[in-house]
Amino acid sequence: SNSLRSFSAIPPTSSVPGGTTGANADQSMPDSLSPEVALKAQDAMKLYIEHGVGKRKLEEIAAEKEKGETALVDRWQKMIQIYLQAQCHIIALLGYTPDDRGITLYTTHLQYALNLAPPEKSEQLRKSGRDTYRVVLEKAFSLPLTEEQALKGELSIVDARNIMHKVSMRMQEAEVLEKVATLCSVSVAMNNSPEAKQIDMMRKHTVVQEVMVKDVYLGGDPSIAEEHGFGKGEDGYVRFQCAMAEHQGDPLITQYVGTAMLKLLQSAGIDVEAMQALEAMQKK
Repeated sequence: SNSLRSFSAIPPTSSVPGGTTGANADQSMPDSLSPEVALKAQDAMKLYIEHGVGKRKLEEIAAEKEKGETALVDRWQKMIQIYLQAQCHIIALLGYTPDDRGITLYTTHLQYALNLAPPEKSEQLRKSGRDTYRVVLEKAFSLPLTEEQALKGELSIVDARNIMHKVSMRMQEAEVLEKVATLCSVSVAMNNSPEAKQIDMMRKHTVVQEVMVKDVYLGGDPSIAEEHGFGKGEDGYVRFQCAMAEHQGDPLITQYVGTAMLKLLQSAGIDVEAMQALEAMQKK
């Protein structure tokens, strides 16, 4: 889900491609999720990504990378949409609606299942979600990430927090905030319709993500990604995200990034409260 991908600053989606609304949206959804069912859902998700339709779609993104015609942020956003589509297909089998509302409820139930399960089952669930996301990255960017990660071992929580604190400080540097403000100062909205405003907001989110990649993670000499052994350029950024997936739920890291992201979004001229209210309405 988007909320679990805060490191990458994925803009919220107003709708999930492939999701459905209407009559389906009124169906009653499950009121809980057992750890056993959650694990089976994770396995099904992995199957869809490693051998199903998801695999083919991710390989198309990898082919775009080889041609060098599409920007990293565009491909990253496509990858996240495929990840969400896969989640929609799987949760629909469990009775959740295949849309933002269903994903939000499923994610909430998954968090409860993680909290209530015995430690070994909870850890199994956490690792399963992490590994699925890594497979998505590996296929979309054509890198042997699983193999590399196994050789390197996991990043310690102390190192992960230190690195992400550095990232959050870089996000709040004056030059970064000013660059976002300048790039977002001109509105592309043709009129005042909600659709035009939505397009303008998505453009601003894309600007924020491009600055995150080019100036925060990959800016400077050495860049944060390079300094911590992930390498240069696009591959360094992807390896960075792969390693950080181990600590995606850490509350301190979430706090660091969340606070800094709020400042970036404000610099972009995005009304964060209005955005949250819109998301809340869509989920009702």
